[in-house]
Amino acid sequence: MRSRILVVILGAATFAATMFAASAVCQMQNASTSAPSSENPEVRVFSKDAVMASFAKGGTLVNSSNYKVMTAQRTEEGSVEVHTRFTDVFYIVEGGATIIMGGKVIGETMTNPDEPRGTSIEGGDPHEVAAGDVIVIPAGVPHWMKNIKAPMLYFVVKVKKAEQ
Repeated sequence: MRSRILVVILGAATFAATMFAASAVCQMQNASTSAPSSENPEVRVFSKDAVMASFAKGGTLVNSSNYKVMTAQRTEEGSVEVHTRFTDVFYIVEGGATIIMGGKVIGETMTNPDEPRGTSIEGGDPHEVAAGDVIVIPAGVPHWMKNIKAPMLYFVVKVKKAEQ
């Protein structure tokens, strides 16, 4: 388990460096989204304008079979979330929050069995996050964003849990 956590942490550091580089690339682009390269159809580049427009409404930039890259904006506290099939990786671009991870979900509802929600968390560990921070939340770990320093803009990379 400890080696798996280390891999996730190392992956988060790589993700942070990638997001920093992607941010620099986005600032240099003029087109909203480039077409995939004929040599590498998986490659996508999003301009700063396209990324900021996506932050404004929240959206999915890439939806692959084993991961998603999304933009999100928060101006207020959300509900407790648990993702059973995906690890969440957040990269905070602007603003911040207190994120509580772990503990027991209170007031759980099962509107979507893959993503139960709740009204609060009993226990859990609070973490203050701000621009530049990366958070890795393994599948199955409850998390709750509170005390939002709005607007909070962040990238979300959802990595599908390996089938067992």
